[in-house]
Amino acid sequence: MRVVILYNTSWYVFLLRRNLIRALQRAGCDIAVIAPEDAYTERVKALGVSFVPLALSPRSVNPASEALTIFSTYRALRSARPDWVLSYTAKCNLYAGLARPLVGFRQVANVSGLGEGFQRAGALQAVMRRLYRRALFRCDQVFFQNSDDYELCISAGLADRSRSTIIPGSGVDLSAFVPAPKPFPGPITFLMFGRLLPQKGFASFIRAAGALKQRYGERVAFWILGAADYERPESLKLLEEIMAAHAAGSIRYLQSTDDVRSILRDTDVAVLPSTYNEGVPRSLLEALACGKVVVTTDWKGCRETVVDGRNGLLVPTYDDAALQDALERIILMPDAERLRMGAEGRALAERRFDERIVIEAYKGILGLSRVMQLPSRKSAALARGASAAEKAAPPRSLGHPRQEGHERPSWQ
Repeated sequence: MRVVILYNTSWYVFLLRRNLIRALQRAGCDIAVIAPEDAYTERVKALGVSFVPLALSPRSVNPASEALTIFSTYRALRSARPDWVLSYTAKCNLYAGLARPLVGFRQVANVSGLGEGFQRAGALQAVMRRLYRRALFRCDQVFFQNSDDYELCISAGLADRSRSTIIPGSGVDLSAFVPAPKPFPGPITFLMFGRLLPQKGFASFIRAAGALKQRYGERVAFWILGAADYERPESLKLLEEIMAAHAAGSIRYLQSTDDVRSILRDTDVAVLPSTYNEGVPRSLLEALACGKVVVTTDWKGCRETVVDGRNGLLVPTYDDAALQDALERIILMPDAERLRMGAEGRALAERRFDERIVIEAYKGILGLSRVMQLPSRKSAALARGASAAEKAAPPRSLGHPRQEGHERPSWQ
């Protein structure tokens, strides 16, 4: 079976999908990767795949440029002659969907957020909706990474409910990300890590860090880890703000790294006050797996990672005071309570976010194995002591349960 993985960066393929590639290869699949070339391309090739470079700019909305990208995607897919295409990110999902009837392959689209164009009101959003309806509705399978995107696309008629399911983000490799004690006693350390995008809430974290550092001094530390996106002026401006806070001593800025595990080991709490349009943030899954307390916003994708009060704390979006209060609450709690919450987070990762669940879901769709059943809505309800009516509700096949211990608001 010839399987193509279509992504908007080689970096993402290597970091997020190499275990899927290996699993499919062990099952006898011939894998090709179609993606733009970057610093990770050679590592992708070393996985034993054939590689087809693709000229694609994730942020471009220029019609002429995108027409060329659509044609390039079609030509690359035609030359690869796939049986199946596993597509990721908004443009790859859309452009593969447009090429599908012309090339004649089957497609699994992975929706990890609907893309920035979908959030903009006006003509661009209208175009995006039409493209999504044409590209996704006839997909053989659409995997959504959070329930909000699922419900929006189904209610808007952009995807077929019978061929759409919710998976636990990209999952996390629980054998690679494991709890480890801090190697030395020290301050309570809060870490925020990820791409330096303003929508992820770095400015709120910096403001909370400044106030709490002034109040608690050496008892606390606040770290930021991440790289700027040099194609985004707003990311470069954010980097300047971070460096100013670093110079002032309220936060410590760490350079980006391929392996965050050693940094996570030295921290206590992962923070992400995000309003970014994505699936389930990878940083939070890695923090959960490493047994860290999580503080994040009651926002799509983020709220899936926290059972409020058990493994972390949820705060409202755009609320600096609530974020500061949540961080202070963790500072003041006994060490044993933080350790207990971290252990709850690891248990949640094992129960809900094991990468093997995602891999088995793909193998099941491709007919390579039985699908590993995701936790059902009924089992989630039983776990938190829900009402008899809810306990009796039928589970959705491969569906994401309603958040344990936290009632998600209706789609707004």
